[in-house]
Amino acid sequence: MILKNSEGEVRLIWLLLLLVIPFLIAAYLLRYIPIRIQTTILINQGLSESTALSQARTTFLEKPIGSSLVGLIQGLLWYPIVCFLIRRVNKKNCDLKSLGLALGMKKFLLIPLGLILGLVMYFGYFLVGSFFNQGEFVWSPVKLGTTATILVSLNFIINGLGEETAFRAYWQDRLIHRHGLWIGIILASASFVLLHLLLYHFSVEFLVSSILLACLYGILYVWTGSIFLVGTMHAVFNLTPQLLQQWPSDAGIIIVNSIALALATIIYLWFRERHRL
Repeated sequence: MILKNSEGEVRLIWLLLLLVIPFLIAAYLLRYIPIRIQTTILINQGLSESTALSQARTTFLEKPIGSSLVGLIQGLLWYPIVCFLIRRVNKKNCDLKSLGLALGMKKFLLIPLGLILGLVMYFGYFLVGSFFNQGEFVWSPVKLGTTATILVSLNFIINGLGEETAFRAYWQDRLIHRHGLWIGIILASASFVLLHLLLYHFSVEFLVSSILLACLYGILYVWTGSIFLVGTMHAVFNLTPQLLQQWPSDAGIIIVNSIALALATIIYLWFRERHRL
């Protein structure tokens, strides 16, 4: 069968397409519609079409407030998409637990842990990079107003949690169910990074380091069963370079991500074996 496998389950390729395509379409419209509306307003105010279009694009693609407002809505899109798939395709209830967002004090404690781990790794990139004379850290935080800083921060937090919900709590869980733990984590991580290739251009080194980091998210999510930890780390890695205007070298990122992934894997396996005894 084209749509379902021999067990009557919807094939994973269709799940991935149903997860990604609606998001990409909505994300495009979220930018296209405001830009067209703003362009029309500016043309009516006397600007030429090319100038109006350029200013509208700057407002919603580059300026912190406009781009963050669009980004916030985009990050929230993941939840109705995932809930639709859980209810309509997988025939299950969509609740906080199925989204990896089950509440509880122990779960919330993972937020500061994710913050600490994210910052340690981020500054570790520069420390390791300095041994290769690359990526020396220079304190030069971007100067944003209060409103812009809040919106930019919320944008990256919501997007970090939303992307991890989609690709860890939903997509990775189903890959693991079908193909086992390690293949599931690797496939989920690779597809997560490849989605970003549709939106951004990466170097080969950054592509490798991103897959390593995504695998780290995957193991930590399997370990904790919570998006709060990996979502917070995800937000830190996206937000901190923007606020500090400091991007580490590829060498530092690859080495630190490799070490973190190796340590997380070893500790997770040890923890799993210990609880089997």
